[in-house]
Amino acid sequence: MKRQSGFTLLELLIAVAIFALIGLAGYRLLNSVVTAFQFTSTRTEQFSQLQRAIALIEQDITHLAARSIRDELGDPYPALALNYRGSALFEFSRNGRWRFPEQAQSDLVRIAYRVEDNQLQRLIWPVLDRAQDSQPQVQQLLNDVSGIEISLMNSAGAWQNTWPTENTQGQIDFRQLPKAFDIKLQTKNYGLIQRIFSVQGL
Repeated sequence: MKRQSGFTLLELLIAVAIFALIGLAGYRLLNSVVTAFQFTSTRTEQFSQLQRAIALIEQDITHLAARSIRDELGDPYPALALNYRGSALFEFSRNGRWRFPEQAQSDLVRIAYRVEDNQLQRLIWPVLDRAQDSQPQVQQLLNDVSGIEISLMNSAGAWQNTWPTENTQGQIDFRQLPKAFDIKLQTKNYGLIQRIFSVQGL
């Protein structure tokens, strides 16, 4: 009688085990590639977000306007204010053509920066002289920001963390602008980010 050719049960089990190991290795390799891609994409987006935020800050500083305003109570307020009257906002007047929903175009706007809920936020008022019901548009620029520290260079070349300040006669020039900005952002992903911007023409 002819012997029937084929695989024994042991050979089948070994073959299944080999294929299982190859499949597991392939899955782990694919999973590591996908994880690396997701991590890289996330880091790339975070870095792009940081670059956009820094570029926007620089653009705002480049277009500073020496235009003082009236606050919600009708009192005079400086063209640029930093830690002024207890306010935590860093705000200033800015040149530029803007179009706001249901409002006319404006050549001057009021900009402010703050850190709230671990986000760097940019506030935009469509009017300079605000009323009590004036509300800004809020842009979320950067996530995972724990703090912001700003120093301004005065005309004497000294850095200060409040603006404006009184002169020797006890007066305040509400139209005065600094010569340079030193801005530090404390971020979760990149640690301390520091940029120094000079103000053109000053």
